[in-house]
Amino acid sequence: MPAKSPKKGPRPGPKIAPEMRDYIQNSISELRICTTCEGPVLLPVRLSPPKPMDVKIDVEGRTLYISAVQAPRIKTIDGRMLPKCVLQKRKKCL
Repeated sequence: MPAKSPKKGPRPGPKIAPEMRDYIQNSISELRICTTCEGPVLLPVRLSPPKPMDVKIDVEGRTLYISAVQAPRIKTIDGRMLPKCVLQKRKKCL
């Protein structure tokens, strides 16, 4: 009888870049990382409501939802996940 493979422990959550941690904390609403044709995007839950299978991560008192499709693939949450319109607004403010 073949030996059973060892059970994997809980997978560590993705690393969150400091600027994204600030963005999540200062956001008006909870956020969710969802799947788009351009890859994972961070959106407010009013635009992409959480689903029961989403992975929930606590970011200093704020809940970040990650699509079950994206969760196993994401290693780092950084500015590349912001929608382009957010980046354009930031450039105008500088």
